[in-house]
Amino acid sequence: MQTTLTIGTAAAPFPWFDFNDAVAALPRLEKEDIRARLLDQLESALAYLLPRGKRRGAQFVVGNLQGDAGDSLVVDLDGAKRGLWLDFATGESGDALALWAAVCGFILPHQFDALLEDIGHWLIVPRLAVPITVSSSAPRDDLGPATAKWNYHDANGKLLACVYRYDPPGGKQYRPWDVASRSMCMPEPRPLYNLPAIAASNDVVLVEGEKCADALMHLGITTTTAMGGASTAVDKTDWTPLTGKTVVVWPDHDETGARYADVVIVKLQQIGATVRRVTIPEEKPKKWDAADAVAQGFDVVSLLATSSPVTDAVQPMDITRWRAVDRFIGEPQARRWLVEGVFPQAQASLIAAAGGVGKSFLLLALAREVAAFDGTWANAPKVFGGALTGQGVAIYITAEDDAIEVHNRLNALGPIPDRLYVLPLPDAGGAQPLFAPDPATRGPATTAAWHELERQLRAMTGLRLVVLDPLQPLCALDLNVPENAQLVCSRLAALAARTGASVIVSHHFAKREATTPEQAREAIRGTGGLVDGVRSVYALWQPKEEQARTICKSLGEPFERGRVVLGGVVKANGQADLHVTTFLRDARGLLVDRSQDVRRTAQPDIELLPELKAAIARAAAAGQPYTKTGGNGIYERRHELPEAFQTVGKHRLAEWVSMLLDREELVMAMAEGSKLVKWLDVPDGPVANGAAQFVTGHLGRSSAGRR
Repeated sequence: MQTTLTIGTAAAPFPWFDFNDAVAALPRLEKEDIRARLLDQLESALAYLLPRGKRRGAQFVVGNLQGDAGDSLVVDLDGAKRGLWLDFATGESGDALALWAAVCGFILPHQFDALLEDIGHWLIVPRLAVPITVSSSAPRDDLGPATAKWNYHDANGKLLACVYRYDPPGGKQYRPWDVASRSMCMPEPRPLYNLPAIAASNDVVLVEGEKCADALMHLGITTTTAMGGASTAVDKTDWTPLTGKTVVVWPDHDETGARYADVVIVKLQQIGATVRRVTIPEEKPKKWDAADAVAQGFDVVSLLATSSPVTDAVQPMDITRWRAVDRFIGEPQARRWLVEGVFPQAQASLIAAAGGVGKSFLLLALAREVAAFDGTWANAPKVFGGALTGQGVAIYITAEDDAIEVHNRLNALGPIPDRLYVLPLPDAGGAQPLFAPDPATRGPATTAAWHELERQLRAMTGLRLVVLDPLQPLCALDLNVPENAQLVCSRLAALAARTGASVIVSHHFAKREATTPEQAREAIRGTGGLVDGVRSVYALWQPKEEQARTICKSLGEPFERGRVVLGGVVKANGQADLHVTTFLRDARGLLVDRSQDVRRTAQPDIELLPELKAAIARAAAAGQPYTKTGGNGIYERRHELPEAFQTVGKHRLAEWVSMLLDREELVMAMAEGSKLVKWLDVPDGPVANGAAQFVTGHLGRSSAGRR
């Protein structure tokens, strides 16, 4: 059955079987009717029943009725045999109805009616107020037929939910339908309306209700609404698709609309949206909304253009709005990255290195890649040891390099993308402090230059990266004082949240040697509050000369002082990629990731195996034994090994350990306090013979804890 619903001025075919039309037709919902509808949507049904299956020519194949991967069970998709299936392993076969019964566990013929109802439930709009069975005596829902329907899709166009409007005598009512759970409820989290258009636009109008959204969309304006309009649970709605966008909030002309706008504006600013608010003319009647404006031929474009910027609407912390059972149920949202596992999106990060290592050129290259990236995952460049996942406007502000140096470096990098902005402060009036002591209180404060910079950045659409290189000339505060570092980090984090961009500042090492990630973290200049106050810290350091020569030799490259640089995340709040990246400086002076080449050329050197065995024996004798893999694995603690092993890949190290185990030069033993035989030692060592004295708290510690 096809139903056409008119919404606003547009009529759209509604290809779903509608419940309210179905009620009158229930006597016809018998076996052949269900079978025909199921065959019509066979591919979708198979994907629902057996998601690990796949199409192969004119057939759908899967391992078995349990849905395992494989090809023993075959379903015909074309011609007169469409829907017929055969499991070659067991000999079972049947039609599409029998397949549904076998997969879902219906016992036939006793549960045939229940089978038809279950399939019908999947095919049609579900029951509302009372149970409906597939029979002629089924009662009719008292809301009457739906008068409007709106589909909610994800950014790729996949249907997530439907909202139905009913107009019974007692007043309009709405019923949401969640596609995933196949039940009359709102999805968790609740999606925004019109997500495909939102994903492609930097400017979005937020209204109350789908009717208002459709009215503005008919004028070519990208518009959305929260499911439920002004009565929605703001904290249960997924607002993140609006991160970094300019959102014009258009409330209905009543007290409820004003209160809703006040609350939702706070939420939008918390996720980094730039917010404007429509001021409705006072002469308009109560409840006047966007749909009324379009119907009356009102100058909507002018009204939107005169919307007022909203600044600092974020309210003081309100504990009552953060009850855990309301805010943290369901699956957590995935963290968004600018560079996978390295620099998070909408967060502040720090990159530190000694002077002259090459961090500025590397950051400029990152900014260029962000501005040039087309968003195609298969073409994602590798930067800072991770894959680039963010793209958009990139801002690079340098307090040290002049326009000539910037020009030379950009020429060396290749074509300059339109979305890249590079501000060389030496040629733009000089570096001005963004943070300085307040003359009145003598405490740390932001300056007028900071507020002007923040204003410009918040006004930019599509902003994805802001680089401040380096921090020191832009900060007139003593960063050895924790209070000062705290202010700087809090303002950087707020800027990142409000713009939705990754904000990265570069900083210098103190004058101390650093040849490991742990030493690099400790070498960062200033109080520890600077490192602790940002989400991620990436460091670059130079290995000792012996290790650098080994790396150059393995790559077939001539050795030069300062040519080899190592880098990695040395601090992260949450999950991050903690592997060490090997960079080699090229003829342009740019650090190029050669980690894969180093791993590819590393060969099991017979002379290194005794040294590895000796290192494992020493660790066991010291009460700090290794495991082959895991938190205490040989790779995770490779920086405790001799230098020759510190750039060897994870799988290679595991292979070398396996070789020593196969030769019985190493054994795996059960340590005191452990229930697993996993600790490495030599056959006559203390762990192998149960005589080890372990360092307190050593067993079971994780690599994250060590960092």
